[in-house]
Amino acid sequence: MDKFSGRQGRVLIKHFLPAVSARPLRTTAFISILLLNFLLSLFFTNPVKAADPAPIQLSATSGATGTVVTVKGSVPADFSYLPIISIFVMPNPNANFYMRMGATSVKPDGTLSWTGALPRAGLEFSGDGSENPREVTLPKGPVAIVFGFVPTFESQKAIFTVTDNAAGPYSDPGGSIEIHNNWTRTDSLVQVGGVSRSWLWGPNSYEVIEPYKESPKGWRFVTYFDKARMEITNPAAPTANNPYFVTNGLLVRELVTGQLQLGNTSFEARQPANVPTAGDFTPTNKTPYFSAYTSLQNVNDNQDNATITVSLDSQGKVTRVPELEQYGVKATNLVKETNHYIASPFWTFLNSSGPIIVDVNTPDQAQRNGRIFEPLFSATGYPITEPYWTKTVVGGVEKDVLVQLFERRVLTFTPANPAAFQVEMGNVGLQYYQWRYNAGLF
Repeated sequence: MDKFSGRQGRVLIKHFLPAVSARPLRTTAFISILLLNFLLSLFFTNPVKAADPAPIQLSATSGATGTVVTVKGSVPADFSYLPIISIFVMPNPNANFYMRMGATSVKPDGTLSWTGALPRAGLEFSGDGSENPREVTLPKGPVAIVFGFVPTFESQKAIFTVTDNAAGPYSDPGGSIEIHNNWTRTDSLVQVGGVSRSWLWGPNSYEVIEPYKESPKGWRFVTYFDKARMEITNPAAPTANNPYFVTNGLLVRELVTGQLQLGNTSFEARQPANVPTAGDFTPTNKTPYFSAYTSLQNVNDNQDNATITVSLDSQGKVTRVPELEQYGVKATNLVKETNHYIASPFWTFLNSSGPIIVDVNTPDQAQRNGRIFEPLFSATGYPITEPYWTKTVVGGVEKDVLVQLFERRVLTFTPANPAAFQVEMGNVGLQYYQWRYNAGLF
């Protein structure tokens, strides 16, 4: 069993540190800062504050709490190693206390852009870890918004004048480290080229606060990745031996039904998503939208071990195409919970094993071989449609792509791809964010 170290270790720490530095741990804030400083000294040179704070721009400079604000800026070259940057509001612009608003990936050119709501209240923590986190309400009047990697560096302070503080999100990012640990388990190896397989989550992440009825104070931090969303509904739940402490949103089910979930049994009725299920986000890509699958959720015309030759067009029309037999894809393993088969390449993919990182961010952290999906349907959920062949534009080229929708993910099989990348996760995180917020990510 090899220890995960060297360049791979540095990338892991790079992905993990922003969550450590920004997370307001109720009783261990000072320990977190000590850990941060130790890791910085171990992996990076001269981890000191930037001499010239990075400029910051706000889309609005006044308004009530709950106002949606876009924050833009650029990361100094000396801190280009940071792939994720946190966004904070300082209730007192002259004090060293920070309340987390969210986080975003840094673009290759060093710029960043984040959009989210100004919290009404939440937990603030001291930048040097010298005091325990405390619960505060954002006061009326001037507050400061910054981005950065506290205490290593922060941007200039942009003043925002709070005109009313009666409504808005509650900021409690407890447990966010577990989200980054989940990502690290599989995708840290993909990021550094340590394994030849497709992304499970994707290289980019974007954290915001969203309403959820059963969460403390009715709000929770969620992290969007290219291919999914992770969330922690109950930060106080035990993490040990709990594979569902961090959950994946039922994003595909929401996209297909048009029911935006705001609680365990609370929904907002919208239209099913007119967003491509696979391939390029371009007008030339005529692959079926999620809305084309709405009427297919209860359709199962397959038989066990039958060759899949059904094709779905952009209008939702199903046609049998004998030429598709050449790919030899079978309908296998009927899932009784939803009465849908799983296409044979997807079943193989879901049961695959390979290099993973275990005991992430502990002294026992190591790389070993293990199941990629454990438990089996934890990342994908159950299938909610049968698999259908589509004509999908990928990288500007139209290809035969088999698509199957699961509750949490879209799986695609592209025979023309290299073997290690024939099965891939669709970009559900990007697709869902586009539908929910009418805006792109990354």
